[in-house]
Amino acid sequence: MPKSKHKVERVETKFINPFGPNIMLGRIPDNVYSQFKNIIDNVLKDKKDSHADKLAGRITEEWSITENYICKTQVEEFLIAIAEQYAFKTSERFLYNGGFTTTVDPNIPKTEVDASIVGGWVNEMKSGEYNPVHFHPYSNVTSVFFFSSVDSDFLTDMIAPENTVMSGTPVEKGSSGDGYLELIYKSGGYFEQGTFRVEPKDGMFLLFPSSLLHTVYPFVSDKKRISASFNFVIQSNSGIVNFGER
Repeated sequence: MPKSKHKVERVETKFINPFGPNIMLGRIPDNVYSQFKNIIDNVLKDKKDSHADKLAGRITEEWSITENYICKTQVEEFLIAIAEQYAFKTSERFLYNGGFTTTVDPNIPKTEVDASIVGGWVNEMKSGEYNPVHFHPYSNVTSVFFFSSVDSDFLTDMIAPENTVMSGTPVEKGSSGDGYLELIYKSGGYFEQGTFRVEPKDGMFLLFPSSLLHTVYPFVSDKKRISASFNFVIQSNSGIVNFGER
């Protein structure tokens, strides 16, 4: 990763490619998580700036994470660091032809990236709420951070509990996809995958192109599904990740 003015402890991440674009999966470091969770709790407590009119979600509790909550915090440093890492690795993947070569044209300048946060919000989803298929405009990278796990302990029942088979496969509470995030690239064909489904785990995060369609399925639970998202504008000397004019 290029040298950056932002300092944050090493973050465990990996890149996966279930289809075309890069997707970063990772875990929020422990020392960042506590401050991050405190910010989320304060936003939900304060309820100062509703984000609901700006989002596609059928969710009552959607609140903006305004700059005053994260400015000059370790959370802000963490967000910028992972966004820049995502952009740099995506550019590197392109330069190295998806890993099929070990050399780069020496005439190509070293990749430089600069990330800016252009919006953030908290979703506190209750039973029956959901996010329809959507994407995020006015940015080129988006993110999701989970502050609750969706598993058999989280769910109290399944949507359509009498239907226990899906595409010929038995399903039960905790494996039905209720409350999951799904990323949608295209319709799947033979020998290919067009979507990727994510089971939320407390402390997990994802970064992916903001143009990538995604959705969150409804669920039945006495608990709340809490997540946060931030949009980024990445500027770079690499056209593959640059925002705006190329």
